[in-house]
Amino acid sequence: MENRAHIFEIQYTKAAEKFFTVHEDVRIKYEEAVKSLMFGEHPESVDVKRIKGKRSTYYRIRLGEWRVIYTIINGRIIVIMTLLAGPKS
Repeated sequence: MENRAHIFEIQYTKAAEKFFTVHEDVRIKYEEAVKSLMFGEHPESVDVKRIKGKRSTYYRIRLGEWRVIYTIINGRIIVIMTLLAGPKS
């Protein structure tokens, strides 16, 4: 089994930090999803998609009813915003 360093940096915009201050449970789920995506045995289990259009360097991770929008700049994960997704119609 190869030894992989579990080092990564997540930064939050002010809006995301404010959200995660109130919703610590969502922050924990997000950070666990990122760890699983980067270092887990089954990264395909994380529901992540690239955003289409002008924001094509952005990604979203689905965490139940929440969507976390992020980008990667110089190896750092930058959380842009969180959204509460409504039911699909």
